[in-house]
Amino acid sequence: MVCVIVPAAALAGCSTKYQGYHSGIDGVLWRQVASFEDPVSRTLFVPVANEPTGYLDDVGGVRWDGAAASAADLRLEDGGVVLYDLSSTESIAKLSVFISSGPRSDEPTDEGPFYNGPSAVFTCFGIEARFRAEATPSVNRVIFDECPATLVMTVP
Repeated sequence: MVCVIVPAAALAGCSTKYQGYHSGIDGVLWRQVASFEDPVSRTLFVPVANEPTGYLDDVGGVRWDGAAASAADLRLEDGGVVLYDLSSTESIAKLSVFISSGPRSDEPTDEGPFYNGPSAVFTCFGIEARFRAEATPSVNRVIFDECPATLVMTVP
């Protein structure tokens, strides 16, 4: 578990890396992650564009330049999607995705009234989409072991 201090809001909280449904979090927090991850995944794995530049343009999320100074401007107080390390060639699009759940809403757990877990979760992964004429692009997703520390520090 990673405990973070969010200087912009001067709040302290504990967050942990999301590793899929069996991450040790309850359904409330899982649904918050899914509310950000599902729309992005649909765009990534069922793209409308059939060329790398259009593919990258279609992916929803805030673009991050990788600079520590600009991380506070990402506005992840309520969770969200951050795209970084975007690149493309004539046939390949690459990007990295960071997703934050935002702070867990104050609801009872699916199992009862008390929750004893992280206040927020995050995940990050890389995408490589290969485009060929007259074919659906081949998309590969790799979940990163580590997320950029600068982005993790923005998690409430």
